[in-house]
Amino acid sequence: MGVKQKIQNYKTNVLSTDGLTVREQIGYSGGIFGNCMGQDSVGTYGDTFNRDFLGISNKMLLIKENISTVASFILPPVIGAWYDKPTVEGKKSNISRALKGAPIPFAIASLLLFIVPTTSAAYNFFWALFLGLFFNIADTFFDMAMSAMALKLVQKPSDRKNFYTVTSIASTLGSMLPGWIIPIIVDTTDDVTKQQWLYFFVAAGFTVIGVASMYAPYFEICKKKDLILQSVKVKTYKEEPKISWDRETVKLISHNRPFVILQLSLLFDMIRQVTYTTLPFLYRETFDDYSMKAIIDMISGILSYIGLFSVPVVAKRFSARNILAGGYAYTSFFYLIMSMFNIGFNLKRIRKYRYVIGILLGLAGMPNAAQGVARKILVADSTDYMEWYAVKNGISVTRCDGLLVATQSIVSKINSLIKTNLYNGLFIAIKYIPKDPASNVKVIQTDSTLQGIFNIVSICGLVGNSLAAICLMFDNYTGKRKEKIYTELTEMREARAKTEE
Repeated sequence: MGVKQKIQNYKTNVLSTDGLTVREQIGYSGGIFGNCMGQDSVGTYGDTFNRDFLGISNKMLLIKENISTVASFILPPVIGAWYDKPTVEGKKSNISRALKGAPIPFAIASLLLFIVPTTSAAYNFFWALFLGLFFNIADTFFDMAMSAMALKLVQKPSDRKNFYTVTSIASTLGSMLPGWIIPIIVDTTDDVTKQQWLYFFVAAGFTVIGVASMYAPYFEICKKKDLILQSVKVKTYKEEPKISWDRETVKLISHNRPFVILQLSLLFDMIRQVTYTTLPFLYRETFDDYSMKAIIDMISGILSYIGLFSVPVVAKRFSARNILAGGYAYTSFFYLIMSMFNIGFNLKRIRKYRYVIGILLGLAGMPNAAQGVARKILVADSTDYMEWYAVKNGISVTRCDGLLVATQSIVSKINSLIKTNLYNGLFIAIKYIPKDPASNVKVIQTDSTLQGIFNIVSICGLVGNSLAAICLMFDNYTGKRKEKIYTELTEMREARAKTEE
């Protein structure tokens, strides 16, 4: 079989689903690509910019992130219930409205966060705080709309690994591009003022590409799939069946075991996320080689795509849970090796062997994209388990995709709150010194601070991955039990359909 035929077979096996055309899948993936690019630009480099250009201190950043996270708690439950409202005859779905309205404020905020408005660190603090809140609100609306839409679009289990593989190809590329491009461009000069403006101009480029991509789902899917986006179409609001945060809904979600186990694993995953947020400081400060990050990210990205493209094949033999847990265990092994450099830490030796450590980080990132697919499959599978559980226990609400996404978003906010305090607390502990925004001289960190950055990366990576892998072993919605439950669910759906005729 030739290479061309293999590519054609892969396209047929991966891109093809019963419910969506290739063009519609690409349209959905475009939204994921633009959203992830903006998230990674702000999430990965926003903190570096805050410390090294806006001059915000460690303690003020801790306050800022706590305010932003706590303020964002109110959004997910409200948005989730809003997305679950059926479409009123002659009006657009709420998901469609969000996909149309959210990209512009998301893009504007992501751009302005890379501007230094004044030489006053106090004023810059409020600038970053309010723009960060604005960015998070727009991101929550768009991100939840995409997640809720995916659960409604791909309800057939056999289609999920294909659909989420394609979307993860887009999300991985969107997340990697800032990591590749920003360090290379910023590291072209040692002039702090020029570096500051380079951040802004790169962010502007990402903004234009990102906002165009984020509108792809609206034009490619929302107008064609309105009946899929909302399961019921009614003529007036009075006829509308209500799905809200009542006792039965909360009970249903809390007894959704695969979903609950996944959220617990994400609590420990939060610890390893501290590693990724600290990586720019590792390359720039400890290694004193910022452009190296782009090289290692490219290596990691290539390996990550290898793992991602293997998902449709691997998923035939291993469950999504085992792919996710195995990925955590694999990654923790490389962080264990990296942690050995903490013994008798020597900065000169670390910088001499920085590419050895970089290769370990690159190899550790191989399962990341495949794990992203596995998480999405697990959430989608959990909707089947939740529906089965509801019918078995006589609960009237069987599907509440918007509220399930809202629950996941709430858990994410809790994890973010914990991560914020852990991450900024660690930077306070290692005594990282931010740059004065009125100065054009780069701050030289102490050797103990540089060692502390290395410790944060290696130890958080080891602990977070190990605990997340262990947690997933308690999920029993897999194998023959999963097959049995889905068979029962199919029979329940058929019986329900007959009674409704």
